[in-house]
Amino acid sequence: MHLAAIYRHPVKSLGSEPLRSAILTTGKALPADRAYAITHGDTAFDPAMPEWAACRNFLRIANIPALARPEINYEPNKRTLTLMDEGVSVSYDLSTDEGRVALASWAGTMAGNIRPGPWFVAEVPEIAMTDAGDQSLSVLSLASLRDLSKQVGTPLDPRRFRGNLWIDGDDLEPWAELNWTGQTLAIDTARLAVTANIERCLATAANPVTGERSDNPLPTLKTMGDEPLFGVLADVCETGNVSIGDSVTLTP
Repeated sequence: MHLAAIYRHPVKSLGSEPLRSAILTTGKALPADRAYAITHGDTAFDPAMPEWAACRNFLRIANIPALARPEINYEPNKRTLTLMDEGVSVSYDLSTDEGRVALASWAGTMAGNIRPGPWFVAEVPEIAMTDAGDQSLSVLSLASLRDLSKQVGTPLDPRRFRGNLWIDGDDLEPWAELNWTGQTLAIDTARLAVTANIERCLATAANPVTGERSDNPLPTLKTMGDEPLFGVLADVCETGNVSIGDSVTLTP
């Protein structure tokens, strides 16, 4: 097996950014992944006392599929997010109040009455705003994606599943990863302990090219088991640098 793709999502439920490599750190999520989230008017997130909060407190692709459409480029050192959507490119300096207000306003135009404002950009230093609060990475299989695409009847864009690490290889059987819980993935010098399978929601129905719901894979996933599972969560247990093309091995 080998590492076929790396993605991060600097703002929760907003676009996807491909990477060539990344440094994985023990106990941490992928660097700059879900570093920010955008709240709505019913949020319980308190910016005066920032801490991890459940996904219901933020704008989500499950409710607003158009959020999946933008292409993203993020520069962590400058904290600058460039958003490219429908031929328009805009950069936001997220180190400033002005930049945060501008990004929240853009997202609010997408949310409209679905998730009314006020909207603002939320951040918890050193904490990723992942759906689960345990700072895991998501690891997914291109073999499973190909099999699922065949069953759905159309090629499914991997960005639908908002995974961090995509694995592939001639020796990778479709859906094998759903039996990896309790085992360890070695990618170059990094080690990741697989902790759980990922249960999927309506976010996977959002087409990242069009920003509309189409070719929803959930009904197919639900026919395959008690829950619509796709991919696994893994905790970094040994720090290391990973790059596309790295060999991936699985050990007990």
